Amino acid sequence: MAFKIWHTGVHIQQDKILAVALVREKTGWGLRRWWQLPLAVGTVSEGQILKPEQLTAALAEWRKMLPLHHRIFLAFPASRTLQRTLPRPAMTLRDSEQVAWITSAMNRELDMAHDALRFDFAEDTFSQTFHVTAAQNKEISTLLELAKALRLRLAAITPDAGALTHFLPFLATPVQCIAWRDKDQWLWAMRHQWGRRGLAEAPDVEQLAALLALGVEEIVCCEAGRFDPWSLLTRSQPPLPENGADFSVALALAMGDAAS
Repeated sequence: MAFKIWHTGVHIQQDKILAVALVREKTGWGLRRWWQLPLAVGTVSEGQILKPEQLTAALAEWRKMLPLHHRIFLAFPASRTLQRTLPRPAMTLRDSEQVAWITSAMNRELDMAHDALRFDFAEDTFSQTFHVTAAQNKEISTLLELAKALRLRLAAITPDAGALTHFLPFLATPVQCIAWRDKDQWLWAMRHQWGRRGLAEAPDVEQLAALLALGVEEIVCCEAGRFDPWSLLTRSQPPLPENGADFSVALALAMGDAAS
């Protein structure tokens, strides 16, 4: 097609917003732009958006830099999600019946109103279970309203830890887990599961591996000298950010959809 769609991953953190725009090319992913935008104190706290109007204002100038043809992949904090594994019912269910059954099971387990949660699920045919990820509807709605206010072409809202699974195909054996950290937490992902751990629980990657029942050789961290997500791009123009590992989630989000 005449126009290359910008696949833009947006990772909203406690004190800043990191974004990366990629385009799908014949040889792989090409870099278009990256951004690091500061956030005022109190805009976001522990993953929850407290002042959406300030967040909208922080992104207003950035929005003007996006072309008409773009797709936005927004991160949702893993710390604000619930994960459950539900056994499949004995009877065979159609897709719509599966959704209704999981909705009922989650609302019953969490004792919440039927419209309080939004969820996604994946079926594990090996263990005959559903892996369910849920978030409060009001928090998802805040992101949807943000996208509407900024006229963003929103493609997906993905848990930040879950986005790291997009790096798994690039890992060599025996590595089976990818991890990323900021000043407060670890995000980690394996093929069938993902999550977060506080740094107080695991000050280093070796202790994180122990918490996840992995050998040190089975986990790799997004950082200089270990796993550099920027190296996965087939074309990029300097200067790249000095704090390149900070952009790992934004890069993972942008690489999560191969449509061009």
